[in-house]
Amino acid sequence: MASVIFSAVAATVAVAQVAPLNQVTVPDVNRLGVLDKTGPNAGAWPKITNSGNQINLQRLGKALYWDMQVGGDGIQACASCHFHAGADNRKTNQMSPGFKSIPTPDFVHDLQGVGPNGTLTTGHFGGSTGLGLPVSEAALSGNTPDSFNGDPGTIGAKPNSSSDVNDVVSSQGIRLGTFHNLTALSTPETYGRADTATLEANAPGFNKDFSGNALGIPDTVRRVEPRNTPTVLNAIFNLRNFWDGRADLFFNGVNPLGFRDPDARVKVYLNGAVTDERLRIPFSSLASQAVGPVLNQFEMHLDPRTFSDVGKKLSTAQPLKGQEVKANDSLLGSLVDASGRGLTGTYGARIKAIFDERFWGDGSSNDVCLNNSDVKVYCTDATAKFTLLERNFALFFGLAVQAYEATLFTEQTIVDLIAGGVATGTLTNGNGRNQKIVNVAGLALENCILRLALNNSPAQQGIAENLCTAHYAKFIHPMAVTGVESPTAPNPLQANSPIGGCLNPLTCANSPNLDNARAALRNIERGIGRFFAGATACGICHFNPEFTGATVSALTGFGAAPVPPLPPGQARKIPPEVVLERMLAFNGARTVYDSGFYNIGVRPTPEDLTLGDQIGGVPLAFSKLAEVIAGGDPTNLPGTGLDVGKITKIAGELGDGTILRIPTSPTNLTPRPFRLDLVCSPGLDGQGNGQGEPNNNPNPNCVRTVEPGERLLRHGANKTSGLRNVKFTGPHFHNGGKMNLRQVLEFYKTAGNFLTLNFNNLDAGLRIFSLGAADESAVVEMMETGLTDWRVAFEQGKFDHPELCVPHGHDPATGKTVLAGIPAVGANGETASLQTFQEQLNNVGNRAHTLSDTCTMPGISTAGLSNIDVPPEPAP
Repeated sequence: MASVIFSAVAATVAVAQVAPLNQVTVPDVNRLGVLDKTGPNAGAWPKITNSGNQINLQRLGKALYWDMQVGGDGIQACASCHFHAGADNRKTNQMSPGFKSIPTPDFVHDLQGVGPNGTLTTGHFGGSTGLGLPVSEAALSGNTPDSFNGDPGTIGAKPNSSSDVNDVVSSQGIRLGTFHNLTALSTPETYGRADTATLEANAPGFNKDFSGNALGIPDTVRRVEPRNTPTVLNAIFNLRNFWDGRADLFFNGVNPLGFRDPDARVKVYLNGAVTDERLRIPFSSLASQAVGPVLNQFEMHLDPRTFSDVGKKLSTAQPLKGQEVKANDSLLGSLVDASGRGLTGTYGARIKAIFDERFWGDGSSNDVCLNNSDVKVYCTDATAKFTLLERNFALFFGLAVQAYEATLFTEQTIVDLIAGGVATGTLTNGNGRNQKIVNVAGLALENCILRLALNNSPAQQGIAENLCTAHYAKFIHPMAVTGVESPTAPNPLQANSPIGGCLNPLTCANSPNLDNARAALRNIERGIGRFFAGATACGICHFNPEFTGATVSALTGFGAAPVPPLPPGQARKIPPEVVLERMLAFNGARTVYDSGFYNIGVRPTPEDLTLGDQIGGVPLAFSKLAEVIAGGDPTNLPGTGLDVGKITKIAGELGDGTILRIPTSPTNLTPRPFRLDLVCSPGLDGQGNGQGEPNNNPNPNCVRTVEPGERLLRHGANKTSGLRNVKFTGPHFHNGGKMNLRQVLEFYKTAGNFLTLNFNNLDAGLRIFSLGAADESAVVEMMETGLTDWRVAFEQGKFDHPELCVPHGHDPATGKTVLAGIPAVGANGETASLQTFQEQLNNVGNRAHTLSDTCTMPGISTAGLSNIDVPPEPAP
């Protein structure tokens, strides 16, 4: 007989119920009907796409995301850094020195045995019992701490690299080079154009002396990004994207900066003339994010290539040329070329079918051609430089990639199952007049047990628990397994023990792994409780159900899940549905910060200002922007001024009320103004003897605007990462300094690494805690096994993809790029799961994407080495 498993949990810890992710509306302006104006009350929004093309926009985005033609070298795709559960698990040539350090970048690699073209091992992270990359506050005795007002401290002499390093584990991109032009069209035209360029002989921080350089190969390696690559899975829920939030919630159709670039305009053809149009498309930070890497010299870009050049290159190109696409690909299968490689047609033809004609044509389906001054000319004129379609290619690219990435949400985890978001069907207990029939759809597992029991007796509770857990176990993904810390969790199971349920849960009698599944459910339930308990306070920043507070729902209220009930007497801090919060900081001072962004002491603040930085004279932090608009100090750091004129324009857009707008709700898309509003945390200016409002809610008596000169918490603050699928998205943190989830947990147990140096910028939610070995393993198991959507692990359904060939370092002799194959997979997925980052370091086989597969694209490589490292020379 199966054991009773949940009463012990309830008796020992008050578990805050987690809402399932399917209760949150995906803030996808494509599927909601904002872009094509087909959604409820969407008439006030500008028409961007033609109706009937929502899925076509997703298809266009998937092709662009995986297409290697987008990169300036013909190799780098968006997916090159986001191919593995939306992230990157490569280990060779993945180190970046401290480029983000102030006041001067650091070009010297510190980590011993790694650097340009080096290969990471578990030893670099301290081995199986280590804490990650070498880190020691004591070793940084020459550093000075952050000042009380939050200004970053200074960086002293480097310590011994065995003690502390500022290197970052990230993603390799493109070699440093200079773009010249595009080649002429190939024959046939669907083969498109290629970038002509010259590779630079010197790339500070990324020089490498190869022993026998191939012709045209310099002594440099592909440069590596200065921050670790976050996953794109579930990123659609984020209000802003990138670690520093620079990918704005409003897409301006031009660049990542959104409304922080008040002069950004697209070109349109109306009434016989080319003119500017200002776009501020809401909830579109993924579109803002998508256009950034394409023009980034560390990722895909050879300077001074423009997005119009990218448009000219791709408008006539065959999508995914040469890359295998499976006939049963969930989005692209019906479009696959007869050869099995690439798609039919061209990008330009697809764009014209999807987007409103004012962005690309003259109203009669003809191209509009522009000269270098964006003046319309005849397309046969010698001065014709770009078509209007090519000129606006950033708009099409950003919205298409966003539409695809918006499908990549992971709502079928075991945590969602426990929370009531997966199981369906009915259960029956008893018979005759005492019979109970319960429909479990939408019921959390604990509520199933409560409703199905005939009374409160232990015997009836046991019967209900057995029935409910047996039923819910059938809905666990059939290929799910336990995690590495399952053997030391409260209900021990061997690591990688099968816990999967049935392919057809409503027709099978029982899970084939019922006993294991029950133990795993108990461990994950326990982990949920400890994760949200006051001792750890993880849930203060990692709100459920997205497991991050940097989201559209948390910061605007749009599409938020209903607030789940709590046991009687428990108080809840309702997350403020505005972007700024005033609170008492870690040092006890009254402070305003950007909700969802925190300095948690991963590295000293001056090594990377992140949110505290500025671009184009405009601060990235909403808190600083609001303070300057209110008349505060117009400098970002002592001696570094901001662009007050530009900020004045931004203030005008914010104050207008008709420019920066967001939809009211999923069922009413009527625009409402977006403001840089603020709430106060409990304990500030409130009632109840200074302890905040009753029930621990945000204080309604708070001044709702930033005051000039008040203290801001922004330097070194990073966007809170979501934790779904975190099993496969290592290495972790913005510096990639932790190789597994145990190392992440150990970091949080000590309230971070730099309690002294970062003291005046630290997040107030940090705790020093110890849960005991079993409960800590339960927390790790909850994150590793409970938050994995196993369709991601096996690349099934919407997580399938075309073939990709990714750079993985260089041949040590010739300097040619090593190209690892990522084979195409269709909707049925893989037979083996993805590797974790630690498994990649340990060369664990019997996994998908071990980076040992061959790149099969015709002509691109020989014996695993790139044939196209050296770009075509420009015409004389």
